[in-house]
Amino acid sequence: MRLISLMSAVPLMYMAAPLTAQSTDTEGPRFVYVNTQRLLESAPGAAEAQETFNRELVQMQEEVRLLRVELDSLVADYRRQEAMLSDEARTSKQRELAEKQQELQTRTVQLEGQANDRRQALLEPILQRVQAEIEALRAEKEYVMVFDASAAGLLAADPALDVTDEVISRLQAQASAAGAQP
Repeated sequence: MRLISLMSAVPLMYMAAPLTAQSTDTEGPRFVYVNTQRLLESAPGAAEAQETFNRELVQMQEEVRLLRVELDSLVADYRRQEAMLSDEARTSKQRELAEKQQELQTRTVQLEGQANDRRQALLEPILQRVQAEIEALRAEKEYVMVFDASAAGLLAADPALDVTDEVISRLQAQASAAGAQP
């Protein structure tokens, strides 16, 4: 599905050249692009969101590490005692180890899900501001389309059509204005 959508974008890029060539110099380009990766890295609040996420991720990683240490300790104890255990005790210990391993795997998957959800929650307001600013710029400058240079569909473009810095400036101005308000 993604390949189809990317392939359908390619003809649009080639069609853009004749359309922009027909526009007058006073109108400017009708198709521009941004690098959303750069926008997300440079957007106000992005660094703070990343720091928050990293702090929380370290806590989650520590929890997984402690569970692994506990499991490794149980495995080491089992191996030391294995020869002295009866068949019934050995089976019981093996079952206990399997349950601990499953517990570790389950908790790891849960924490990965929580980390993804938290990353999304931290990024969502930033993504909304970036999208709103891109749309505002598009409407204000009457651009027909704004492409994403960080996506796989944009093969080549004139750097003069890159409005990433303009969007970053607008986002920073918006953040400054919001910070100046009581």
